[in-house]
Amino acid sequence: MTKSYTPYFCDKTDTSQAETGLGDEFHIADLCKIVETYMSPEDTHRVYDAFLFAAEAHDGVTRKSGEAYIFHPLTVARILAEMHMDADTVCAALLHDVIEDTKHTKKEIIQRFGKVTADLVDGVTKLAGGEFTDRESAAAASFHKMMTAMIQDFRVVLIKLADRQHNIKTLGAMPRHKQRRISQETLNIHAPLARRMGMNAMRTDLQLTAFQHLHPWRFKTLRNMMDAYNKKHYKAHQKIKDDIQTALSENGLQAELPIWEKNLYRLYQRVKNRKGKKYITRQNESLDIRILVNSKMDCYRALGVIHSLYRPKIGTFRDFIATPKVYGFQAIETSLTTPDHQLIRVIIQSQQMFYVAQYGITAHWRFPEMQESVQDLQNHLDLWLMQVEDIQKTQSTAAEFLEDIKADLFLNEIYISTPKGDTKILPSGATPIDFAYAIHSEVGHHCVGAYVDDQRVSLNSRLFNGATVKIITDKTARPQPAWLNAVVSGKARSAIRYYLRKTRTENFKEMGQQLLNETLRHYHKLSIDDISEKQWQDTLDVLSLNDKESLFGEIAKGNQSAKLIACRLTGMKIGRLDKNEASDKPLLIKSTEGLAVKLQSCCHPIPGDTLVALLNEDVGLAVHRVACPSLAQFNGNTFSLAWAEETDQEFLAPLKISANNQYGVLFRITSLLNRMKVNVEDLTITGDSTIKEMYFLLQVKNTQRLQEIIRNLNDVSDIIRVDRAF
Repeated sequence: MTKSYTPYFCDKTDTSQAETGLGDEFHIADLCKIVETYMSPEDTHRVYDAFLFAAEAHDGVTRKSGEAYIFHPLTVARILAEMHMDADTVCAALLHDVIEDTKHTKKEIIQRFGKVTADLVDGVTKLAGGEFTDRESAAAASFHKMMTAMIQDFRVVLIKLADRQHNIKTLGAMPRHKQRRISQETLNIHAPLARRMGMNAMRTDLQLTAFQHLHPWRFKTLRNMMDAYNKKHYKAHQKIKDDIQTALSENGLQAELPIWEKNLYRLYQRVKNRKGKKYITRQNESLDIRILVNSKMDCYRALGVIHSLYRPKIGTFRDFIATPKVYGFQAIETSLTTPDHQLIRVIIQSQQMFYVAQYGITAHWRFPEMQESVQDLQNHLDLWLMQVEDIQKTQSTAAEFLEDIKADLFLNEIYISTPKGDTKILPSGATPIDFAYAIHSEVGHHCVGAYVDDQRVSLNSRLFNGATVKIITDKTARPQPAWLNAVVSGKARSAIRYYLRKTRTENFKEMGQQLLNETLRHYHKLSIDDISEKQWQDTLDVLSLNDKESLFGEIAKGNQSAKLIACRLTGMKIGRLDKNEASDKPLLIKSTEGLAVKLQSCCHPIPGDTLVALLNEDVGLAVHRVACPSLAQFNGNTFSLAWAEETDQEFLAPLKISANNQYGVLFRITSLLNRMKVNVEDLTITGDSTIKEMYFLLQVKNTQRLQEIIRNLNDVSDIIRVDRAF
């Protein structure tokens, strides 16, 4: 028996309203007429049932504009239905606010519409705001949840993009500060996401609407400026188009030149970044022309015709047919100049390339014959989702995850090759470190250098498009914190941060264990191994800690006292400990202790110095020279330290040299350091015309070597005094 469809809010069922925009005249009957053109009757019924469920759930609720709330999910469903999305996606669009805004649960949706639909709805459901202390944290956590769901099913993001596309068109009823916040968020996240999905039509719509709400006066001014500009040059522009159309036809090419309106947001970005006056002229702003032909070969034939018609502008030719962009965009781009100095930007595409560029990953639903054309885009999307999953596995916070993903969404791409010819796609501005992590995390962790086109470069140098890069690795090398300032890709940043965090945690545990063990040995003549499991568990229960490792970490961070913990473990009273307390023996540290020991730059301690340390939650043991002036500002407990062993490692040590301002004095100092094979890390010179004070930062192994350098420097003529500086 065929089920009839009853219009829900009015008797009007004319679908012509569906073609006029995202207005209030679109109803369930209109949606059903769209979906039944490509869905089975059973799936069409599912869509209708989802609407009834959503309408009942949102019954009596209105939006800020005053319209019934159900119009919002209905419009979101319409956007996706016009893409010819499947029944699960359209149903999820109708239900996408049910879990978040009503009493209904995911379990109910599973029972009524199936697990796939329920998972899609859950993926776009925001996390409860009450769980967070600020809006930014809640937004980052919700984004993290959505991207986690996207890894399993990318249709989650399609629903979210359609949701944002309608929401941002109805911002007029919102307070001004919310309009600005939502618009900026759209430009930062949703428009780049649409680009990553290859959906240029949606990306452009999101950018324009967000720009209009973010800067309404600038939007209006720029639009009026462009209208006036186009009106003034209409005849000249039309003649150029006619000449191109004629030249293509004379060369046997069937071509269309569809109207191409400028993206005002991207125009605004270009004009804003221009130096000097912000005028739009025929010389600095191009006439944009899109040429659509029948095949790939016709694209190259059309290029030849255009280049014979007008003079190409050097350095503007790009072939994105041979090397498509990561979001599936294929075209030939070129810029030309007419005899009267009109700048022209031409994009040449086949009809199929154009549709894929407009609709991206959804193109094959609307045009099934494009399945093969969309496959490359699907492959790139799958690779990117694997990268998102890798970032997620690094256990970063929601805010860090958001920043890492934005790093890959927001930047242009460059293509870098390995010596074997494999290509890696990286954000513009990437370094050899980014490239190493793109190959594999282990390659990134152990990279020490790189060759770019057979030339040795530093790890923080910027790579250029088309470069061939060879990474040099060393098994003993480890990621450095400074790398976080050099890398731009989300994968590299998250992998480095994860390694440093993991290493620091392990070092904290080792340091805490050493502190507790030394305390037990010194005061109780025991070791950690002498403590029974019951004593451990009783102490952990009192402190509400899960395991010994957590306890060791708390001791290293200074949150727990090693002496008090030792008393708890042994049952000794604090008073007895105080009576028997002897002078502390220094804690032994290795020069390569890692992130749990931080040699402080205020005094630059080196082997041979008398050391003292403060427990710091961020770095573990903050190590100073015992005479460091900065220690006076700290009130916390200090620990005596000593170097555990000799090492070949070199450390930084500053020297302050006062010298007469005479010709050649700096040369004599550096010549001496060169003969002594001392490396200078940094040099600063101050003073007046009579006496100069030079601050050298040298690399030395220990205090004996430093004293040897000081003695030799004191023998240099015109040097007044040499001191080890703080």
